[in-house]
Amino acid sequence: MYEIGNMSAVQRVALITGSASGIGAACARRLAAKNVNLLLVDRQGEALQTIAQELSKTVRTSFFVCDITDDKAVEGAVSSAKGEFGRIDILANIAGGSVGVKGGRVEDFSGEDWDRVMNANLRSTFMFCKFVVPMMREQKFGRIINTSSTLARGRTGSQDTSAARLPYAAAKAGVLGFTSQLAKDLGSEGITVNAILPWLTIAPNSNQAAYLAFMAMSAEARERQLSLSPFKRPATADEVAAAIEFLASDDASYISGVALPIDGAFL
Repeated sequence: MYEIGNMSAVQRVALITGSASGIGAACARRLAAKNVNLLLVDRQGEALQTIAQELSKTVRTSFFVCDITDDKAVEGAVSSAKGEFGRIDILANIAGGSVGVKGGRVEDFSGEDWDRVMNANLRSTFMFCKFVVPMMREQKFGRIINTSSTLARGRTGSQDTSAARLPYAAAKAGVLGFTSQLAKDLGSEGITVNAILPWLTIAPNSNQAAYLAFMAMSAEARERQLSLSPFKRPATADEVAAAIEFLASDDASYISGVALPIDGAFL
């Protein structure tokens, strides 16, 4: 059991978005192994229920099927966690992506396309924080980990696995600014706020969007993309989840406002 200051009898609770597959599922497994109770959130109901059943053998686990772009659904997920567990100690905002939007040039995107990508990545991060932070403030403890991307700093070349690179880059850059300011706003209240910046992360044989997009590429295109990395391979979901686990731990108690690349020296 993690200790929360001098409250060693308190078992922590984590709310993890995007937890049906990929990084979110790997994060849930790592935190369950540390005896952290879980509220798993995703829009993929069947896959979400499967992982919830798996982890319920280890820790107290609940799940909430949620469209993260729906403010009321986000509020409902947080309320569900509060009703089930009475507290939220760790918020891992992992869900996001291109949400089916495609395009390359700035003129290719409609305003609706732009809003969809922004809502799924930046607004959803804000909304979960909006509803979770009051609980953390009462507890005088919290760990928030937001998911940005190496794309937040821009990239040349082909679209590769990013179908909506321009709005996605803008949204993920927004996550960095939001994280930096929120960390400063909440530091005096015992709450840390950090962001991770993964590069291409693959969870093989899953319904993870990045995996499906990567496998849809030609062998030559996959090889070309991997050649961009000094490691010549993608990250695994568990490698990214390991960083989230650390940032959620007591060992990271004085780390806040950080934008941590998990990219094999890609940036």
